[in-house]
Amino acid sequence: MREIANYEEQVYAGVLGKVIGVYMGRPFEGWRKKDLVAHWGLVDRYVAADRGYPLIVTDDDITGTFTFIRALEDSGLYADTPEDFFGKTWLNYLIEGKTILWWGGMGVSTEHTAYLRLAQGFPSPKSGSLELNGPVVAQQIGAQIFIDAFGMVAAGEPELAARLAEPAARVSHDGEAANGAKVVAAMVSAAFVEKDMEKLLDIGVSVIPEDSCIAQVHRDVRAWTAKDRDWHKTYDRIAEKYSYEAYGGYCHMVPNHAIMVMAWSYAGDDFRLGQAIINTAGWDTDCNAANVGSVMGIQVGLDGISRDYDFQSPFADRMLLPTAEGARLTTDCLIEALRIAHMGRAVMGWPQVEAPKGGAWHHFSLPGSQHGYMVEQTDQGLPGTAAVENVAAAGGQRMLEIRFRHVAPSHPVRVSTPVFAEPGGPGYAIVGTPKLYRGQTATVEGMAGRCDAGTTIRPFARCFSGEEGSNVSTGTTVVYGDTADLKAGAPFALTLPAPGERGFPVKDIGLEIGGGPGATGSVSVDTVRFSGAPDVHIPDDLPRDKDGTVLGWVVDADRVIGKFPQDAQPMTHFGKDKGRGVVITGTDDWTDYTISARFTVALADAGGLVARYQGLQRYLALIKTRDALKLVLNLYGETVLAEAPCTWEVGELHDMALTVKGSDVVASLDGQEILRGTDERLGRGGAGYIVECGLVGFRETAISG
Repeated sequence: MREIANYEEQVYAGVLGKVIGVYMGRPFEGWRKKDLVAHWGLVDRYVAADRGYPLIVTDDDITGTFTFIRALEDSGLYADTPEDFFGKTWLNYLIEGKTILWWGGMGVSTEHTAYLRLAQGFPSPKSGSLELNGPVVAQQIGAQIFIDAFGMVAAGEPELAARLAEPAARVSHDGEAANGAKVVAAMVSAAFVEKDMEKLLDIGVSVIPEDSCIAQVHRDVRAWTAKDRDWHKTYDRIAEKYSYEAYGGYCHMVPNHAIMVMAWSYAGDDFRLGQAIINTAGWDTDCNAANVGSVMGIQVGLDGISRDYDFQSPFADRMLLPTAEGARLTTDCLIEALRIAHMGRAVMGWPQVEAPKGGAWHHFSLPGSQHGYMVEQTDQGLPGTAAVENVAAAGGQRMLEIRFRHVAPSHPVRVSTPVFAEPGGPGYAIVGTPKLYRGQTATVEGMAGRCDAGTTIRPFARCFSGEEGSNVSTGTTVVYGDTADLKAGAPFALTLPAPGERGFPVKDIGLEIGGGPGATGSVSVDTVRFSGAPDVHIPDDLPRDKDGTVLGWVVDADRVIGKFPQDAQPMTHFGKDKGRGVVITGTDDWTDYTISARFTVALADAGGLVARYQGLQRYLALIKTRDALKLVLNLYGETVLAEAPCTWEVGELHDMALTVKGSDVVASLDGQEILRGTDERLGRGGAGYIVECGLVGFRETAISG
């Protein structure tokens, strides 16, 4: 298959288009056109502030799109991934009631219905079939809202994109919903090489049966567009023939797909117009605007997205992906685009490209990319006197430029990016782990531009913290690295050891520019890297927010409680009433380390420690059952690597440790090695605890490399 020029850049444009559509449409999701027109006239801009909503939110369209595509990578088979594996991917990344989906219940939410079918043992695509779930539930909108990335990994090959999209869509949907998904995937794929919208629409509908309802929708809407020359008239025709009332359910595929075709047909190659039409048309605005945006983002490219309106800098590429894995909760559009492109190169058989700037965490390597860095308000609550912009430096290498003015000792400029998303706020649940941990070091390298004398720069981290000896957060504390004097034209390299006493998570990191009074100038940030192994020590209870929410851990447990009256020392207890649950921290950068803790069984079928965790179906564990210790690999099913008889009384405390180094997996009990095994399949991932059908307790937890 012929390699696509500027492939990574085009994927990035598609990811931006997807996310912009969600952030545009989310504040008024479910509104009808007449109400939107009455309120705003034409929604051709961000209106979250008008509604009192944050612009950057968790959303199923974003999280599902950039999570379910991981089936291709997780299977290791890419384009040959078997259809039942797409359902296994759902079970790996979903925590029921918490992550990714709208958990509306059996027969109400199509996705929740499909999840319950998977949990009952129905493999995909049976889990989403018309046969099991009926024509109304099985044909709601969800199949197409998660599908864009399957077009991005099959650039210029729309038939391949449709083939990959179908089993992904049919985990939860069937019939016309699957047809709509295939159309979107094919259009995304074709947009890498074809920029004419009429031809893109022809290609999209070519991958589904001519006698399907979705194909008829395309014929009708495009004919009406040619005749009406006014999208409002065409909308009225759609509302009459393809209304919600005609199809049933909360959010049917057909009406929403129809207004997407309308937006594409009228917008042509005008990204802003496409967003204005699809958002003002109403119905499922975030879903529809996201699909329209992903196709048109690739079609018009990075320059075309913000040609008439600055869509990108208000959110600085920030994304939130709350999943059962947790490691990618705080991420950004460029990071996710490059991950998709890496999968796409494997799917297409193209050679992989070298990671930008030697694999730097933040590298700003494509136009407009900001990796989430934004100017903070001052300590007095005023706008920061600075601006950030992605610029081309000498030699064409891109950097993040920070331009500052009127800096004073009491008014420093701060520019930061999130490392962990604080719980709370509108949107779907915040579930995840921070990117940086105590024991690791962040390094920032860049170059000073013109700077007034006496201007300084220093890195900082904002970390949750509590009163001495307490696990309850009272807010955040700012920790600084070394201060450097800025000299015009001179490079700088700044280091920042990550904080995190008692396991409190880092919230964000950034740069503070001081000096003055009245200092003015600029600096350009080239790379941000992190290095080192985690060094986490939690003496008793896990860190919590004031409302009791555990901070920095993925919690798939029915309860997390502290010390019982009979406990001699403070502890954390985890309970799961049915099946297995986990409580996990860490990232997919962790490789070789040891997790240890004092452990007790209160009443449970099993419990223990977890390492190299990559989701609910992918981890290594040291598990104490009623009569044995087992070293296990869970990879969509459990394999015992080693085991030994072991019994102790309820309530006894024992020191457990699980060490992973290379392919070696070693378990210790009370300071003595007791089990050893090997595994070459899971080389990285987070760490934590596991409990099965009952209650277990831990204290003195340590994770160190």
